[in-house]
Amino acid sequence: MELSQIKYFLSVAETLNFTQASQQHNISQPALTKSIQKLEDEFRGLLIIRDGKNTRLTELGQKIRQEFSSIAESEARAKMLAEEHLQSGHCMLNIGIANSLGPAKFADFFSQFMNENSNTRIVLHQIDQSTSEEAILSGFLDACICTQRPSENHKIKTTPLFEERILMAFGDKPELADKSQISLEEFSKESYFDRLNCEFRSDFLAMVTEKRLDIRPKVQSDREDWIQQLVAAGKGVCTLGEFSTVVAGINMRPIEGIDLKRTVSMSFIFGSGAAKSIVGLEQLARGYDWKAAAISAAKIA
Repeated sequence: MELSQIKYFLSVAETLNFTQASQQHNISQPALTKSIQKLEDEFRGLLIIRDGKNTRLTELGQKIRQEFSSIAESEARAKMLAEEHLQSGHCMLNIGIANSLGPAKFADFFSQFMNENSNTRIVLHQIDQSTSEEAILSGFLDACICTQRPSENHKIKTTPLFEERILMAFGDKPELADKSQISLEEFSKESYFDRLNCEFRSDFLAMVTEKRLDIRPKVQSDREDWIQQLVAAGKGVCTLGEFSTVVAGINMRPIEGIDLKRTVSMSFIFGSGAAKSIVGLEQLARGYDWKAAAISAAKIA
């Protein structure tokens, strides 16, 4: 079924005259009649009774007309929205943010982009970064900010933004806050809260196992805010990216003998098909002073 067939049928339904309907669309009457017949074959039923001057819709034709009218109205609205978009110059960017990343490093960055691109609206999506590449390739996301390694897909460009360490996070614990770094032995004595979204979770636990320390999670969750709130309340500790706090009251220290880092990057479709706004966002990211960007509110020695 084609949109032109729908329009032809609606014209016949309105005029009840094949000649007038064909003139409206500047096609021959036989061509219009053939188009209607194809619709009837597809729906396996008569839509229009052709009885000389008494052309009329069948019961099926009347039902189909209601649905076809909705389709035609939707098409008209879509064209109107497209025209308004072109005239206004507005656009929308869908940006995926890995759920293990905090907002502190990005607030000023996005603010600067919006100041320079007043006609662009940004929609931020929390995503599981294991699905980020698929979301970009499908068009659901225009870009993604995550910590994965650069994609092997030549269609995706990855721009490194900044690097962050994985540290120990804790709340109001003076005995830990007075130290410049925390040993794994000291870590193991605390209630451990397991962030299931942490990219270095398996590496960290492997190091713990190698040292034969018993660190068993008291709480496990993929909700960053829940884990961090419990940590800030002094109920336990966790590992956390140094710029990833979303809750006030968290202190962080390096863990002795643990040197785990991750590179935060922006990925997007590369090539001539990339939207100008995305290219502009990536150019700003490349020239942005990430070292000077506002860091988290966590207290780091």
